[in-house]
Amino acid sequence: MPFWLLYFISDVLAFVAEHIMRYRKAMILNNLRNAFPNKSDKEIQEITSRYYRNLTDVALETFKLLTISKQEFDRRIKILNVEKMNDLHDADKSVIATTSHLCNWEWLLAICAVHFKSKIDAVYQRINNPFFERLMIRIRSRFGSIPVEKSQIFRESIKKRNVPHVVALVADQSPPIVDKQVIWIPFLNQDTAFYTGMARLAKSFGWPVTFAEMQRIRRGFYQVEFKDICLDPEEITDEEILKRYAELVEASIRKTPENWLWSHNRWKRTRPQ
Repeated sequence: MPFWLLYFISDVLAFVAEHIMRYRKAMILNNLRNAFPNKSDKEIQEITSRYYRNLTDVALETFKLLTISKQEFDRRIKILNVEKMNDLHDADKSVIATTSHLCNWEWLLAICAVHFKSKIDAVYQRINNPFFERLMIRIRSRFGSIPVEKSQIFRESIKKRNVPHVVALVADQSPPIVDKQVIWIPFLNQDTAFYTGMARLAKSFGWPVTFAEMQRIRRGFYQVEFKDICLDPEEITDEEILKRYAELVEASIRKTPENWLWSHNRWKRTRPQ
């Protein structure tokens, strides 16, 4: 499917999702109003409409990974400082590369696999449907990434502790439960739970942590920049690692709020009394 047709279909799907199905619209509006209390209703509605187009663009672009050529794909995403990650490989160091549900995180994983010297272990949540589980593994491994189910990442990291590699994960989703492995941080104007797995993994192996900021330049074209969270996780606390991550994610969202995953029930967990 050519991209002009893909985005025409995306426009149709976005219209249906917003105005006919009203897909999670109440949740989207509530999340946006809580995150941006100073924005007017008109501004919130405009962000919402742009968000639906982002959502359908990301979905169709993700399936496009099944067939897109490496040359065409590489033309559409620019990594501004890939040397930051490749220098760590040359120094025989592994690294934890975090990102958020901003823009197209599946494309982000794929372009990193194209340009990184290190192999990438891509942490993912298993899908219950066997067909879609196989399909997403195929998509995520298209350019050489290795999908690793999240419950297995510590075991895989132990196996590869002496081999320079990248652990890639998206860490801004709601934790499955609120327990001692959760830290509460101010995020988008709300008290927000963050799972500590990223920080514990970094501390366990002494691996530096980076954040990949992805922004859409125009439709179908993106740029990526890597920013340090910590070079030595032993020097700071788990809470500080997660706080730095949350601050970077929030700063990215505020640049282009329509590109984040507002239809996710991010604040379904509340801090225990």
